[in-house]
Amino acid sequence: MFQNKKKSTSAQNIRINKESLAITPLEFIQNFKAFVLEKSEKGVKIAAVNPKDADLQRYAKRIFGNKIEWFNTTENSINSFLKNYKHDLKTEILQLSSTAQEVNENITKIVDGIIKYAFNEKASDIHIEPTRNETRVRFRLDGALHTVLNLPRYIQQALVARFKILANLKIDEYRRPQDGRIEVEEFSNASLRISIMPTLFGEKVALRILDESNKNTTIEDLGFSEAEKDILLENIEKPHGMIIASGPTGSGKTTTLYVLLQLLKKEGINISTLEDPIEYSLEGVNQIQINPRSDLTFPSGLRSLLRQDPDVIMVGEIRDSETAIMASNAALTGHLVFTTLHTNDAASAFVRFLEMKVEDFVVSSTINLVIAQRLVRRICKDCAVEEKLEPAILKKIKERKDIMGALEKRETGLSENIEKLNFKIGKGCKKCFQTGYSGRIGIFELLKPNKEIHDLILSHASVEKIKSAAEKDGFRDIIADGLDKVFKGFTTFNELLRVTKSA
Repeated sequence: MFQNKKKSTSAQNIRINKESLAITPLEFIQNFKAFVLEKSEKGVKIAAVNPKDADLQRYAKRIFGNKIEWFNTTENSINSFLKNYKHDLKTEILQLSSTAQEVNENITKIVDGIIKYAFNEKASDIHIEPTRNETRVRFRLDGALHTVLNLPRYIQQALVARFKILANLKIDEYRRPQDGRIEVEEFSNASLRISIMPTLFGEKVALRILDESNKNTTIEDLGFSEAEKDILLENIEKPHGMIIASGPTGSGKTTTLYVLLQLLKKEGINISTLEDPIEYSLEGVNQIQINPRSDLTFPSGLRSLLRQDPDVIMVGEIRDSETAIMASNAALTGHLVFTTLHTNDAASAFVRFLEMKVEDFVVSSTINLVIAQRLVRRICKDCAVEEKLEPAILKKIKERKDIMGALEKRETGLSENIEKLNFKIGKGCKKCFQTGYSGRIGIFELLKPNKEIHDLILSHASVEKIKSAAEKDGFRDIIADGLDKVFKGFTTFNELLRVTKSA
């Protein structure tokens, strides 16, 4: 299984044991495809797919020192180790929580295990929920919640207290909500945003995992096509105006804007953001955390920020008329402004700004581009098969005029023959929690206003008229982009139906 790069040490003498599982950082497995074989006074033995990787060697030296013996291993060995790692984590958490007398002694290990388990499964959120008879732990995976652990009810209070300590919150406050942040030492690029809320059976803990390794995401990773990428690059190079990412909560708007800001970073540009909360730290960008208790709100922060000589500004969210007016005026007076908005589609963004008392000529002059988006789950590669659509799915498709119309625009007669075609789906396997999905990808619509749309804004026209004018100019809505990703095998009709109900 393993082959020493320097010596001919027999692989049969090296065994994966509990100590290996315990002392291997999760980053080793996921980022470097490596794990610890053995640790002793003489040094550490590490197996890796690529032992010569410079980043791996630097990381290993920082953690274990200079006495490292390297071994070659395979992808299969890494997957086997990861499987054991997952099983060991879950088993350890359950064992630690099973004895009442040892709760106080073990609670730190239980909390650490839950956090490590969540990172291991690539969860975006952790929910620790008190019920009448037990404490339920759920992870949000690819947008959906899954129960991963059912722990004894009696450890709930100790669990919550431990999370409060980690976040520097008030341990003796049980009746009011509390919010905070936890830095996770084992994962140097990650932190947890924590919210604690009193419920009928005790305090519930919700944690959002902010993994900064995601900030290396590219435009292509998000799911933009080459044509959409060209539109994005054209608009972020403009010296002033506004770029809006719109969609519901959890649709990936902030991630999209972060990716665009990363592309703009260079020595001659001053980029500043106002965020609530700051999700990832962006090197070379001045990020400001909104704090209403210190009177640092979006309007007051923007007012002060404009005195800081910014070239590019990101306003985390437009929530009210004052912020909308100030952000629009900043875009009008020579700044490139990025922001997010809660609207169902791109055309609605123009009308929403008018509703928030921004003057029509300002809306017409400043909005360069609106990106409307949703996140759909990717089909799991490990259990993907091709099948015809189920009757229940066909019925739902035929009930949706927008989808049927988009199918006809794609190809004449396609809507009538859709039941004859095969499409990829995930059958469900252990790797995807039997869901058939693993990971997510964006579906988008990009609306760049033309002369006709500018005139429609000045006349306070409806969303339908703005959308109709855009379609004459080649605009493709989010349904069309979603269909592209269904036909290419990235996602399913079921997902498209689910996320575009109100689009």
